[in-house]
Amino acid sequence: MITIREPVEDMNTDWSKPTKYIAGVSLVLLGIYVLYLSRPVIPLLIIATLIAVVVRPAILWLHLRARLPRGLAVIVVYLIVVILVPVALLLAIPTIIDALSYVVSLDYQSILQGIIDWLRSTLISIKAAQLPVITFDAYVDRTVDTLLAELQQVTPSVAPELPPLATILRSFTSVLTATFDVAAGVVGAVFSQAALLIFMFLSSIYISIGAHTYRGSLLRIVPSAYQSEIAILLTRIERLWNAFFRGQLTLMLLIGMISWLGLVVLGVPGALYLGIIAGLLEIIPNLGPIIATIPAVIVALLQGSAYLPISPLFLALLVLLLYVLIQQLENSVIVPRVLGDAVELPPLVVLTGVLVGTSVSGILGALLATPVIATGREIL
Repeated sequence: MITIREPVEDMNTDWSKPTKYIAGVSLVLLGIYVLYLSRPVIPLLIIATLIAVVVRPAILWLHLRARLPRGLAVIVVYLIVVILVPVALLLAIPTIIDALSYVVSLDYQSILQGIIDWLRSTLISIKAAQLPVITFDAYVDRTVDTLLAELQQVTPSVAPELPPLATILRSFTSVLTATFDVAAGVVGAVFSQAALLIFMFLSSIYISIGAHTYRGSLLRIVPSAYQSEIAILLTRIERLWNAFFRGQLTLMLLIGMISWLGLVVLGVPGALYLGIIAGLLEIIPNLGPIIATIPAVIVALLQGSAYLPISPLFLALLVLLLYVLIQQLENSVIVPRVLGDAVELPPLVVLTGVLVGTSVSGILGALLATPVIATGREIL
């Protein structure tokens, strides 16, 4: 029996423009919704990506120079990271804690009292001076008397006294009950943070293993006429991020050492701790060095020099000048040699980006503000 098939009309698979627009908008909205649902995990993925970027040069060296298979090179590098990072933290954390404790434990009440006394004596000297214009001299005297009256009411706050022992004993039972509740919450939080840490570490490993495929996958979705331009753009962005992280680590080390040596020359107590703080705060571009100056000036005002025969006020001015010179040396000599022009941005743009990044994502936003802005510049 012969079956006669009727001809089937060819199906038209071309989408009309309205259909394409609807599908495109739907996909964009779906992507935004997925990002919204994934917002707790996105910071972890960002940190995992940063770890992969930092260790990538070592993986490439083992793979290309030492001829190790890529997977084995990734495993070797991450095993070294697992061993070295905890050891480095164990060695560095006590020193960092000591540095912060040193700054926190300073006698700020004494320095406030010293500033008040200095202002009072300065105002008295101004009042004692006779100005040639009688009317102006009387106006200055009245202004000084008003300021002196205001200073007379300003007294440094005294540290609060501990409550009586009986009060402490009466509240001991309630505190003990609350402690068990807090302990249970702490245990749950520890397990939660450990799970997040493992997730971040495994994500970084997977990113490192598949990193060599991402570039090709991205280029394949770009029209062939534009692939060469996108390839150049990707190379520039990769160079920018590598230069930024290598440069930040180098800057932290150099600025910390230079600050320490300069403070030692001036005889500032706690120079090592203040140098560590200056090096750590280099992680916040432009704003970090300004913050690092504050505790150094306070220490100079409070304790003076260990061996230079100068007043604490003059020493504080020298410390301020030292940090300004270090900042100028960093901007004009160290940064161009370490970072090159990869992340060269106007200081106002960097400062604004750091403040915005801090308000959005805290420390992570402050750290990534500069390379993100520089990446946007490269794309534009």
